[in-house]
Amino acid sequence: MEVFVARQPILKKNDEVYGYELLYRNSLENHFVPMDGNQATSEVLRNTFLTIGLDRMSQNKPCFINFTEQLLLDKVPEYFSPHQLIVEILEDVSISRELTAVCRGLKEKGYKIALDDVVNLRGDDYTELIRYIDILKVDIFAASEEERIEMVQIAKRLGITLLAEKVETREDYERCKQEGFDLFQGFYFSKPVVITGTDIPFFHSTYFQMIRELSLPTEEIDIEKVTEIIGQDIALTYKLLRLINTTTKQGSVPIQSIRQAVMLLGTESLKKWLYVLSIEEAAPSIGQTPQLVTKTSLVRAKMSEQVAVRLQCPGRADGYFLAGFMSLIDVITKRPMSEIANSLPLDTEIQKALNNENNLYRNILDVVIAMEQADFEYLEQELTSFDLPLNEIFEIYGQSIAWTDQLYQEHFTS
Repeated sequence: MEVFVARQPILKKNDEVYGYELLYRNSLENHFVPMDGNQATSEVLRNTFLTIGLDRMSQNKPCFINFTEQLLLDKVPEYFSPHQLIVEILEDVSISRELTAVCRGLKEKGYKIALDDVVNLRGDDYTELIRYIDILKVDIFAASEEERIEMVQIAKRLGITLLAEKVETREDYERCKQEGFDLFQGFYFSKPVVITGTDIPFFHSTYFQMIRELSLPTEEIDIEKVTEIIGQDIALTYKLLRLINTTTKQGSVPIQSIRQAVMLLGTESLKKWLYVLSIEEAAPSIGQTPQLVTKTSLVRAKMSEQVAVRLQCPGRADGYFLAGFMSLIDVITKRPMSEIANSLPLDTEIQKALNNENNLYRNILDVVIAMEQADFEYLEQELTSFDLPLNEIFEIYGQSIAWTDQLYQEHFTS
């Protein structure tokens, strides 16, 4: 399923890109289609961080993302690193004591907050909130010259960065620079550009199993059960690895297994992200991700794991499971394997195997694929070096198919 997010650059005075505002789109047609604000923001978040990736979306520069009142009060911005996100408060958000408290908490945690579409700062509503604002986004056409000058004076006094919105001509740009603006956004520099990606829908069954498991008190959550649930769904596995990349601290850790990924991220972060995913309904049917590809990924995973156990391979068997499970991710996402494998925080040896470089993970995966394709000539040659009888490979293959079929019968059929 193709997904879309538009981005528009925000520039400094020296024309260097400071960051990008990310905008909801539902097609390549570059205009906003009216919809629920909570859902629009959740889709931007999900598509940016879990599908497209910050590296492609913004070259890892800060992203300005609009947040509704409800998402702010639910503290959704805290699911992200403050280095990746600038929290943009929409003009229709009610300024209340609760909202101000949320902004104070975000500020204390190192987040930058932008106030969108400001025309003036008159009125008691802004008195307390303005203390926690880092960037004022001023609509240069809606605000009069007197109002703009007044806001420049207030911003300079409080150390707030001024951003000129809707800069459409060179004259607009020069005037805003002279008036004291620091950042600039508008059609003069660039219209929003739509970036696309391929999302992998997850199963109703695994999604609701995760909700059920993670709704337990923290001390009662069974990590092994959570790992097992994620390991049944290629979409959740892929999104989990993407999610680890959303924090620079964790993104540098090479992942060797699904369990390690779960432990590294933590159940609290998983709970938060399930909330973002739940704003929109789970994927309507498994038909969106071809069942054959998903089943083949599971068979490859289980077979790779069992061959590794039989051969007493170094490292944990679940690392071989992960290599097998991810071996068709290029087919599912319709992107080159090298691009995907290198963008995920996978263990180096697993990355090499997925990129078809020779190592033990790749050798086992090649045996699994040869069995899948009934390439008995290759199997006879390769199994001699492994000291593994052909009949044992047949047995492991049959068991892996049976395991996959049982999984589907228990969880993925109506």
